[in-house]
Amino acid sequence: MLHSSDVEPDRLRRMLADRIAQDQAREFRRYFLTRLALIAFGAWLFSWPIQLLPHTVLWSLIASAVFGLGLMSPPRTHAASRDTTPKRPR
Repeated sequence: MLHSSDVEPDRLRRMLADRIAQDQAREFRRYFLTRLALIAFGAWLFSWPIQLLPHTVLWSLIASAVFGLGLMSPPRTHAASRDTTPKRPR
């Protein structure tokens, strides 16, 4: 602990000025790093869908192609088993 009566007035002013400068530098660093972190988080948040977009488009195209093939393919005819006799078309 430092008492003002123990220190010369000029030295006390310099110490006070140094302390104020350190506090201001700390506040500026905190402000700058907070803004930088917010900008980095925003950039990451808005860029991650772009990386997923090709995969989404690929899977959508594959699903559409399979769905289309399923709708356009002719129905399957089941082969007769040994127990039943095949029915003749009329």
